[in-house]
Amino acid sequence: MTPEKPRRRADDELDSNRSDVADTIGHEARNRVLLEIWYANQQGTPITIWDLPQPTGLPLRAAFAAARKLESDRLVTIGDNPSDPFGATLRVRKAAVPHLRKLHPTRSVI
Repeated sequence: MTPEKPRRRADDELDSNRSDVADTIGHEARNRVLLEIWYANQQGTPITIWDLPQPTGLPLRAAFAAARKLESDRLVTIGDNPSDPFGATLRVRKAAVPHLRKLHPTRSVI
């Protein structure tokens, strides 16, 4: 007996709607991480990926993924530490300043 594909009902969500939600959550996570890195940089405090979960409320792997995405978008620099990838120091690049202005960087926003 071969399993059949489940039938869709008219009120089922489409997979494309789920990807939109995932993108929104991803943007929010990246914004939280970017703001926390910016705050730490403004205070002259070194910040690592290990430090991100508590102030952002994100799990470590989500904070890591957001930091790597920000790095690939060239908004953040990650000073890689081969012996401890989560211990790499994070810095906001100048290219992130226009994006930060759009976020109105205050902790009460997010």
